[in-house]
Amino acid sequence: MKITVERDELLRALNHIQGLVEKRNTVPILSNILLDVNDNKLRIFATDMIIEVVQSLNCDVLNAGKT
Repeated sequence: MKITVERDELLRALNHIQGLVEKRNTVPILSNILLDVNDNKLRIFATDMIIEVVQSLNCDVLNAGKT
């Protein structure tokens, strides 16, 4: 996966989901986010198993993928 995205947009999206992704979670996978890049969109997913937050940003995609 390789993209170009506006720094300020990325930081704004990450700050928005930061509160949901807690460091002291008892289930380690919930301390992470999923990045999904496809069709000139970057989607950032986070969940705490009750609430899911998805942020979507425009970006230039050189290689699509998920991580």
